[in-house]
Parts: sequence; C-alpha cells; structure tokens
Amino acid sequence: MIKIDKESKLLNLFIPLLLFLVAFCWKLFFINQRDLCLDEPFSVFNAQKSLAEIMKIPAQGEPNPPLFMILLHFWMKLVGLETGAIRILPLIFNAVTVVFLYLAGKRFFSLWTGLVASGLFLFSTYHFYHGIEARTYSFFSMATAASLYFYFLYAGNTKNYKALTGLILSNILLVYSHYFGWFVIFSQFLTSIFYIRSFRSFFRLMIPFLGTAAGFIPMVPVIIRQFNKSTRIGTWLNPPNGTDFLEQIQYFLNHKEVYWLVLYIFSAGAVFTLIMVALKKWKGLNIGVPVLLIWWFVPYCIMFLISSKIPMFNSKYILFNTIGMYLFIGAMINFLFQKHKYIEPLVGLVLIVYMYLHLKILPDYFAYREVRNSVEFVKSHENDKSIVLIYPVWADFAFTYYYDRSIFQNHQNFQETMVRKDLYRVWGLSNVQTVIRANPKRRVIYYQDGKNYNEGEDVFGYLDTAFVRVDLQVFPQTFKVGVYDPKPME
Repeated sequence: MIKIDKESKLLNLFIPLLLFLVAFCWKLFFINQRDLCLDEPFSVFNAQKSLAEIMKIPAQGEPNPPLFMILLHFWMKLVGLETGAIRILPLIFNAVTVVFLYLAGKRFFSLWTGLVASGLFLFSTYHFYHGIEARTYSFFSMATAASLYFYFLYAGNTKNYKALTGLILSNILLVYSHYFGWFVIFSQFLTSIFYIRSFRSFFRLMIPFLGTAAGFIPMVPVIIRQFNKSTRIGTWLNPPNGTDFLEQIQYFLNHKEVYWLVLYIFSAGAVFTLIMVALKKWKGLNIGVPVLLIWWFVPYCIMFLISSKIPMFNSKYILFNTIGMYLFIGAMINFLFQKHKYIEPLVGLVLIVYMYLHLKILPDYFAYREVRNSVEFVKSHENDKSIVLIYPVWADFAFTYYYDRSIFQNHQNFQETMVRKDLYRVWGLSNVQTVIRANPKRRVIYYQDGKNYNEGEDVFGYLDTAFVRVDLQVFPQTFKVGVYDPKPME
C-alpha cells in the first residue's frame, strides 16, 4: 500500500512536470522565429518606464490593465531587451496553463479529461502563437485556467480556505490581465447556482466575487471611461459576420475537420450513453460538465452579440474561452464513454492526434511581419541627406526597435530623439508635405506599415509625382517602402 501511494504521488508530479517541459521546450525552439511586431513593441516600450508611469497608461487610453506590463518591467530588468529573452515570460505562463488544464481535468473528471484538455491546448495554432507573444494573452489564459481550477476546488468544499484564497487571487490576476476577465467572473456567478445548498453556502460562494470586486476598485474609473469611449467612438474592429460564430470555434480547433470530428464523437457518445441508460449502467452527469459549458459558451455568445454594437469578437480577445472549451470537450468524452475504460483513452488520443496534424506552427498567413528586413531595407538606402517618414505613427516602436535600439530605449525623449535622427512619424499626406517642405532637397524614404491605408497610397502617389523613385520594396503581408530623390533642377 505504501509503495502504491509513493508511485501515485510520483506519477502526480511527473505528468504535470512533463507537460510543462514539453510545452516550454518545444515552443522555446521557435521563440525567435518571428520579429517583434504588431502590439509587442508597444508592450516592451512601455514596460521600460517606471512603475508609476506604467500605472498611468490605462488612464491614457491603453485598452488593457497594466499588470502584464508591470511583470514585463521586472522581467526585462533581469533579461534585457532581446526578443527571445523577453518572450520567455509569456512562454512560462503558457506552459503553466497546460498544467492547470491537466490538473483541473484529472482532479474533477478523469485522467483522460486532463490529458485531452491539455493536449488540445498544447497543439492549438492560436495558443502556439500567443504563447510566445510579448502581450498579455498567455497570462490571461493562465489566469483563466487557474481560476477554473480553484473554482471547482472551492465550489466542491466552501470550507477550503486555501482554495478560496487561490480563487480570489487568480480572479484578481484575471481581471488585471484583461478587462474581458469579467466575463469569466460572470460565468462563475452563473454556475454558482449549481452548488447552492443553503443560505450559508450561497454566502460562501459569493465571497470570491466580493473579494475580486474589492481588489478591482482602483480600476473602476478607468474601465468605465474605456467602456464609454468604446460605445461612443467604437473600436478598431468591424462587427462580425454571421459565419464568424462557427468559424472561430473551428479555428480554436485548428481546422473544421477537427471540429467535425468532435461533433462525430459527441454524436457517437450520445448513442452509447442511451444504450447504457437502457441497460441501467449509466452513472449520471458530472455537474462539472454543464458548468464548463457555461464557462466558455455563455461569454462566447455574449461577446459575439455585443460585437454588433461594440466590436470585440476578435480571436485574441475571445481566446480565453478555449480554456473552458477544451476542458468541456475532455469532460464530455469522459461523460459519454464513462462505462468503458478503453473507449475514452482511444477517442481522446484520436482527437489529440488529429489536432496535432492540423497544427500550423507560426504560419505566414497569421500575423506575419518582416519588420527587421523592412528596416534593413531603409538603412541600406540611407545617406547623409535622407529623411525617413514612418506611417502610421504607431509603427514607430517596431521600427526603432530594429533601427536603433538606443532610440527605442530612450522612452523619456523618444520623439525628440527620432527627429534628431531624421526619423519622422507622419499622420498622412498633409503631414508628409509639411515635413518635406521643412527638409528640402533631401532623399525621402517612406516607410508604410499596412496595406489598406488610403492616405498612405496617396503619399506614394504624391511622391511618385514630386520626386524620382529610386527603389520600391513590398514585404510580405504589410510593409511597403519607397525611396525617392529630389527631381534634378531644370
């Protein structure tokens, strides 16, 4: 008996550790494959600032709470500004998420529920990308998984004060990692009804919500202001199409074929369950299954519906819903095939393998940017009489990160330093013309980030008319760089 207990404890330690190492080491191999791009330079640039300055950023228009940038601030103090070193932090969060998924599945459903959920997460194309992105989304997913684990632990025993502490702490981390964490808190509130047995249990189940709300009080004015801004002027997203609802679920499973496989499994399982009910060998429904369904499906639906007025239905914003979805799939397989010890692992393995076969590791069609190459092209055409125009203005952080790290690091005098180096952030054609008039008879290098800016194309048209084009290079997906010399005097 002692030997069995020791083996069980060793196994309980070995599997989570193995999952963590697989998730971490595998993705570590790809950590430098992509340039620091899109919103990553924004996070890194602002994480250089003092804590007081970082705390003020949400009030200045940043749509996310400051917690991830605070963590990144201290991390960069240790590792510096190299891309690979910076991305290790979100990778750690990503690997820890795999562990929480496994532990939640194993403890509250079955071993294979934990393995299926962690396997789906591990082989997710979206989570592979965001797992090594220097943004808050891997931390957001980890906080969601931790919250789910401690919620089940506490709801099952409201006298477990360690579980209560873990739940409140993970919830606070959740809402300070992203405002959409409140959708998770809302799901917790809805599913609490399944666990209410008395007034005392109701009161105890409300404690985590009260504790989370108390911890979030400092951010209330900011989130109200952000909500008012979004309802008044909208967001950068467009409202979703009707087909987006199912397509996003298919993307979460890497491919529509995996999505259909899940449906086939559920259908076959339903038939199997009916047979077991008829034979009176059915154990019944684990209360955690409907809880998991509500945890991911309700926020998913709400965010889709709200997006007709306030667009928010974007893959990275709704990605946290996959935590509950992957566990739900694993729990449903356990529920549907609970009476046959061989079918559950077989079905789980088939699904995980299928997920892996459709995994696309950092595909070029998804958020791919050649920042380094485009900046090197700019530098190769510079001379002592050239100026560089950067459009739109928010492309400045990524550009300077690869152009001259000393400019990027000088966050206190960033724009002034850029101008001293003949780098100009421009808003559009009129701004371009103003800068050129102030710098006559100089080579103009126009760096445009984004293909769908009409004003940017107007700038190219103006430069083609007013200057002599020396070179033009288009980089995959987004960057277009033109080099222009003044026309010779007639």
